[in-house]
Amino acid sequence: MRLQEEHLALSSGMGLAGLAVSNFWDYSSEAFSVFKDEIIASVLKPTPMTAIHHYLYFFQDIEEELDKIYKNVDNLQWTYDFIVRTLDGVNMKTDFPEPDFEGCSDKYHSDCECKRIVEQLIEFVEENQDEIDKKIVHSAFQFVFQDRQFLHDFHLQLAGFIEENIGEIAEKYPDFVTPRGRIKRAYFPKWLTEAVFHRDKGTCSNPECRCDLSHLIRRINIKHIDHIVPLNLFGTNDASNFQLLCETCNTQKGDRSTMTGSVNTPWWNLD
Repeated sequence: MRLQEEHLALSSGMGLAGLAVSNFWDYSSEAFSVFKDEIIASVLKPTPMTAIHHYLYFFQDIEEELDKIYKNVDNLQWTYDFIVRTLDGVNMKTDFPEPDFEGCSDKYHSDCECKRIVEQLIEFVEENQDEIDKKIVHSAFQFVFQDRQFLHDFHLQLAGFIEENIGEIAEKYPDFVTPRGRIKRAYFPKWLTEAVFHRDKGTCSNPECRCDLSHLIRRINIKHIDHIVPLNLFGTNDASNFQLLCETCNTQKGDRSTMTGSVNTPWWNLD
């Protein structure tokens, strides 16, 4: 899979990521239940559509969000601006005219051209809901994937879900479960190893190590792709359950530890 640059709805994605992370402990179990089949299918081997994506979909519904705004916000221009910002964010172009809110003779926009344009835009959003939601979820994932501490918490919670359902998983996907009732280790595709290396900036994720694994200076350090929550602890091969470690730290971590770190290199320091 060749990596390509693309337009990302970062503003909408940031909002969704914040909502999903801040509500994780209250809604993770419900989300895992709602997307049970999809999540199980995504954790057997690394795929671009991860369990995190499905969790984000639990909170993302542009049609419902827009419906609440349109019905509860007594400001038609506010609704229009929200639609325009959202469509611009997901890089969807329309040829609808811009309403003349200031020049409109209908003060409350109960039956005017402004209202008709906004309703046409709402219909456009409803017709393209799947694509809009997909792009916002994809953008939100870019933020969540950078937070190894959240990934740790997410996959630790997911491990409990896997343990509860391992019998069903083994029955449905026998080739992916060990005789001990754990998910089998899977091959790490190149797109995954490159993504983890890029996210972790070629540096060991152990905050007490942080050695360089780029091989630009020290070529003797060996890089390992590590399960944040080990398979032995009912971790999975979900593509968001990996981090970069050096050989020494990975060996010391073993299959009983969920060690990770929140140390990163900021764009600049405040002190």
